[in-house]
Parts: sequence; structure tokens; C-alpha cells
Amino acid sequence: MRPSAQFLNPSEAAKRLSVSTKALRLYEQRGLIVPIRTAAGWRAYGPVEMASAEEIVALRDLGLSLTQVGRVLKGDPECLGPALTAHQTMLEGHVRQLTKIIDKVRIVRTDLAAGRTPPVEELARLIRRTDVSVAFRPPRLGYPSRLLIRRFRFMRYRRGRHI
Repeated sequence: MRPSAQFLNPSEAAKRLSVSTKALRLYEQRGLIVPIRTAAGWRAYGPVEMASAEEIVALRDLGLSLTQVGRVLKGDPECLGPALTAHQTMLEGHVRQLTKIIDKVRIVRTDLAAGRTPPVEELARLIRRTDVSVAFRPPRLGYPSRLLIRRFRFMRYRRGRHI
């Protein structure tokens, strides 16, 4: 293994972090990360830089601005409280929703064991309620907010020709 193999160019680093190369450049401009420079002046990201970039991306995923990320990285956790509260509230909502669905599945299974077949409509409703919602920050720089996709359905494998 070549020693340079542990270093990634901006494109490879961005791909691993699920951000754009412009975002990495912005992190550098804001002083949040300092990539290594090659002899030719190209940016390179080693394990230390990648670990720092992963922390930045995680804090951004919590909803912190780059200014707030900078403060947290400098040891000022003041802005973490509201972000973690919002994150916890969202997670607790998901847990409540999943708990209700699990309880309903348990009831249907008990009914099946007792020989009672639930109506197909009830089963369909139960399956629809297990749809997943996904929220994420698009990798494009300057996108103002998170993107929320509701009723995200798991893909099913299909055979043959489909249009």
C-alpha cells in the first residue's frame, strides 16, 4: 500500500462524507478544517482531516449553522442544547409511532393465533403506517433547509420487463 493511499482528494473525501466538494471548500474557508496540501498545492484529506470533517457533517446534520459548528469545535457547547432537544423530540416521536404500530401488529398476531382473520383493509392500513419518513440536508451548498420525504416506500424486487 502506498503511503499516499490513506489520503483522499477532495472528490473522494466528499463522496465518503456525502457532501459536495464545495462544502469541503467552505469548511476550509471558515477555518473549520485544514486539509493537507500536496507539493503541487492540491488539497488532500488524511485520517485526521476526515475525522474532523465527519464531526462537522454530524453537527450540521443536527441542524447547526457553520458558525455554531465552529463554536462547538472550539469548546463552546452552548448551542448544542437546543439542537439536541429538537433531535431528541424527533426521535421520541418516531419511537411513539413505531410503538403504536408494533402494538397493532401484536394484536393482529394474537387474533390470527385465535383463528380470527383481520380484514385485508386493516392489514393494508397497518402496512402503510410503517412507511418511513426521511429528512436530510441536500448536499448542494446554500440549500436553505432540510428536505423531508414522507411516505418513502421500500422498493420491492421485480422480475421481467416493467415500464
